[in-house]
Amino acid sequence: ALLSGIIAIFSKKGMTTHNISGSVYYWSMIVIGFTAFGIAIPKGNMFLLMIGGFSTYMTLTGIRFLTFRKNSPARFRPIDFCFVVLGLITLIVPTWYFTQIGWGRIGGFAIVFLVFGLFLLSMLVGDLKNSTKLSTYPKVWFLRMHISRMMAAFIATVTAFLVQNWQSDPVFIAWLLPTVIFTPVIIYFQKQLNPKKKNRPTLGLHE
Repeated sequence: ALLSGIIAIFSKKGMTTHNISGSVYYWSMIVIGFTAFGIAIPKGNMFLLMIGGFSTYMTLTGIRFLTFRKNSPARFRPIDFCFVVLGLITLIVPTWYFTQIGWGRIGGFAIVFLVFGLFLLSMLVGDLKNSTKLSTYPKVWFLRMHISRMMAAFIATVTAFLVQNWQSDPVFIAWLLPTVIFTPVIIYFQKQLNPKKKNRPTLGLHE
C-alpha cells in the first residue's frame, strides 16, 4: 500500500502507471482496513480500529467521488450511507471504550484520537450535508474531493508504517507527523484544481 500509494501520487493522471498503482493501492487499503477490524475488535485495540476505520472510509469515499464525477446526475446511494455508518462506528466505539476506562489512562494517545476523530467527524458531517446537493456541483469539485480523500488515506498508511517502525517521545509525534507533512500537499493540489486556474496538476490524479 505504501509503495503503490507513492507511485500513484507522483505518476501522471490518466496514464497506465497511475491507474494500475491506484488500483493496487485501493485494494491493498481495503484488505488492510477490514483485516484491521478483524484484529482490533477481538483484541480490544481501539487505536487499530480507529486507524483502520479512518483509512477505509477515506479510501472508499475517495473512489466514490471519482464515480460521482463520471456518473450524471451524481447522487448518494444506500452504499454511501453504509460508509457513513462505518465511519460513525469507528468514532463511537473507541469513544465509549476510552470513556469507560478513563481518558487519563491513554496518555498522549488522547491527542491522536482527538485529531483523527475530529477530522473524520468533519468528513462525515460534510458528506451528509452534500448528499442531497451532489448533482449541483461541477466535475472539478469531485476531483478535488477524490484527491483529498485518497491523500488522507495515504496519510493513514504512512502513519501506520511510521508508528510500527519508530517509537517517538512523546508518542503522538509519530502519529501526527505524517498529517503535518502531507496536509499542505492536499491544500496545494486543491488550489491547483481551482476552476479559475488555467494550469492543472498532472500528479496523483485519476482521469
